[in-house]
Amino acid sequence: MRRDPIHGISPCAGAGQLAGLVPVSDLSEWDQRDGRTLPRAARHFQPAASARRLWRILGTGISFAVFGAAALGLTLLVFPLCSIASGDADRGHARVQRVIYYAYRAFVKWLEVIGLIRTEWIGEDALRTPGPHLIVANHPTLIDIVQLISRLPQADCVIGDDYARNPFLARAASQAGYITNADGAAVVDACAEKLRGGRTIILFPEGTRSSLLGLRKLRRGAAHIALRAGVPLLPVVISCEPRMLRKGQAWWDVPQRRSQYTITVLAPIEPQRTGASDALLARRLTSTLRDRIGEGLDLASVR
Repeated sequence: MRRDPIHGISPCAGAGQLAGLVPVSDLSEWDQRDGRTLPRAARHFQPAASARRLWRILGTGISFAVFGAAALGLTLLVFPLCSIASGDADRGHARVQRVIYYAYRAFVKWLEVIGLIRTEWIGEDALRTPGPHLIVANHPTLIDIVQLISRLPQADCVIGDDYARNPFLARAASQAGYITNADGAAVVDACAEKLRGGRTIILFPEGTRSSLLGLRKLRRGAAHIALRAGVPLLPVVISCEPRMLRKGQAWWDVPQRRSQYTITVLAPIEPQRTGASDALLARRLTSTLRDRIGEGLDLASVR
């Protein structure tokens, strides 16, 4: 048997070898099973792990049920009152977005309190500087937008055309002043106008959640918006380990332990006007963005 030169035991020592190092007075904590010496606590490991996973499944289901009920109440009752009390559309949108901020902040806190997730922010202070901010993030899980807006009292979003066709979601998006991704050129113009007004916009340039293999090909819309508005891209890297709520992953497929979200705000990427065409500049800017996010994900994986 190969032995560790320092401790005198095999690096791959089994439970029986380790049991030999336990004082005789402690052997009552060990059992014989199938000719092997195992810690008595091992008998409870599998049932305990199953109980924890069952709780996590129940907690996830309850959380999404509460989220849905709260969203319905806000859309039908609170958001209309915000619009009526504001007097004009812009102030109404601002109030609705602040309500969403508080709701998402409470939801993230709830997920942390019941032990489903833990969140660590790195470089969050960059989000608190005066706008405009064009936030571009990777999209590994279902609740990435919830995580981001939970730190942003004002945030405009671009929603997909499929969401816009849903009457309930379309109503909520309209009340918040969100932009529908139906016409690419119109989206660029609308986002640029909001950025010129000093606002914050969140984009997921992958267009959908990341694949299980990693980052998808990035679309160039964010780069075109940055060039049109003359503002930098603010990359945000989101990692979640163990994985949960991924593309194609059922909500009840939860890990044994709580998931760690690490959200890192990177240095801004300034668009460079070099005399080249907008199409070429957007391609270069998107390539730089992909490299930055990829490097951020590599760093997150070794933390």
